[in-house]
Amino acid sequence: MKTQSLRDQEKGKKKAFIIESADRLFSLSGYEDTTMNDLVRETNLTKRTLYNYFVNKEDLFFAVILNGYQKLWQAVSTESEKGQTGLEKLELSCNAFYTFYTREPGILTLMGKIGHVRSQNTDIELPHQEKFYAHNKVMFAAINQIFILGKADGSLRDDIDAPQLMGSFVFTLTGFFYMYTLSGQSYLKFLNVEENDFIKTTLLLLIDTVKK
Repeated sequence: MKTQSLRDQEKGKKKAFIIESADRLFSLSGYEDTTMNDLVRETNLTKRTLYNYFVNKEDLFFAVILNGYQKLWQAVSTESEKGQTGLEKLELSCNAFYTFYTREPGILTLMGKIGHVRSQNTDIELPHQEKFYAHNKVMFAAINQIFILGKADGSLRDDIDAPQLMGSFVFTLTGFFYMYTLSGQSYLKFLNVEENDFIKTTLLLLIDTVKK
């Protein structure tokens, strides 16, 4: 196996630095209100350098999201492996998702914008968008295996096909956290409910809908 050259290592570090900087700006100012010029000022890099790594702002957005999904999936899969049944793995996965939210709520807000981010020129290929969707396929296939296992071991309901059950569960889970990042604090203030109790109760209710 070839060792990575010093030049490649430096390029990798610079790319990671740009992604982290963009993540911070997108989270603070919002994706729409952040420009490549803002990123130039944030990183002290030239615009030409930024475009050496990313096709445009949309491509950079998907690089940020991909990086977030990779960290999220690492946390979820690590915890999931500790479970034996499908239900146990699902409960551990949800707890890992919640823990990730407490560390990086901004990335979950950005995740909710995936369907809205489009390149102005649809003829332009976005390499990081392609990598993001490729990663999603692998991730969803692994999550689906949890539901297949749960149906087989009797811990999860078997009256709905695994892919449909999994898809509805994931959509509801991610949708909840996205909405929570937008209006959760004011909602809890109105209800006079503690955040941890509210989220844990919601996760328990969600899991109850799929367990047997």
